[in-house]
Amino acid sequence: MISDTSTLSYAMSSTFVPTVNGSNDFSKQQVWTLYDYMASTIFWMTGGIAIPLNVTLLMLIFFRSPTSLSTYRIFLANVVLSDLVFSISATMAQIRIIPNKWAFAYVSLGPAGRFFGSQGSYFAYCVMLHSLFYMFLCFPISFGFRYWILVRPIPENKSCILLCLGLWSIALAQHILFILSESPVDEIRAYLKINKPQYDLDAFPVSGNHMINSPLTSITLATIVLPMFPIYVLVIFFYKKVHHYLMHNTRNMSIGTLKGHRRLIEVLTIQASLPLFFIFPPITLYGLYHLEFIEHTAIEYLVYTLFSFLPMCSPIVTLVYIKPYNTAFRRIFCLPLRRVEDVGGTATTYMEKENTQYSSHAS
Repeated sequence: MISDTSTLSYAMSSTFVPTVNGSNDFSKQQVWTLYDYMASTIFWMTGGIAIPLNVTLLMLIFFRSPTSLSTYRIFLANVVLSDLVFSISATMAQIRIIPNKWAFAYVSLGPAGRFFGSQGSYFAYCVMLHSLFYMFLCFPISFGFRYWILVRPIPENKSCILLCLGLWSIALAQHILFILSESPVDEIRAYLKINKPQYDLDAFPVSGNHMINSPLTSITLATIVLPMFPIYVLVIFFYKKVHHYLMHNTRNMSIGTLKGHRRLIEVLTIQASLPLFFIFPPITLYGLYHLEFIEHTAIEYLVYTLFSFLPMCSPIVTLVYIKPYNTAFRRIFCLPLRRVEDVGGTATTYMEKENTQYSSHAS
């Protein structure tokens, strides 16, 4: 493989802080390429926006949610919390992934590797993958919940919490398996020396997995990547069910409810499109690079920088489309309030019921 790293090395170095847990060459300094600087800048930018946004939204969910959102806020808080954990861990780790044949190397550009060495960066990476996997496991809930309350009574809060805990237990099992599948740092560095001799990573915190020497690696990676596609099929299924129901059951709805559901279709469309921009492109790039269909150093940085945009965009969609949080957010930050036409009742996107059975309030 022809590397373009040398052509982009600006001989710009950042002093490397020696760590206790890392097996780095302390006699060297990290020499960052343009790709390193660009990727780290993106991580800091997305994290710097995503973390305060998700913290703010989480506080609004706990303290500013109307009674009409008492059930849905459980799922919403669950998603926001996973977004928050992902954005924090991604910002701390700032991973550049180098897949090559039977091994995966993770080079940390962030504070986790700088201050806690290879072991610290690997743990941050495991937390990042854990929250990403759980985030995607929970993705169909918004769509399934919306369809459920259109055709059935609202589920009890206890059932919703148990559902979230059940999904989290699956993600936790994957998290533990991935931690146990870590390969020795020296083994990964030796593998890189043989298969990627053009890379000088001695001064960088490096961790990784070897699929042959650590069979758990294949299992954990399969559990992360493979379910994403059927899960997205499930999202599209619920999206179409909600759309079909709303298009064919308008006679029993008030004007306000009908307007709210039309707005709901908009937000569901936006939410369903987020993985098309921030989930599947990095997975596709990763797969093509690993299978050596495309060879470019930039892809090693693109995988997780693209992922980092998801927890930044997700709370923006919620704050824009769910009226109680939008209003509270604007009041807290002294922003002008939007004029909302009140037609036939209270307006929120995710109101759970109107006075009529199985109907929803308007947005």
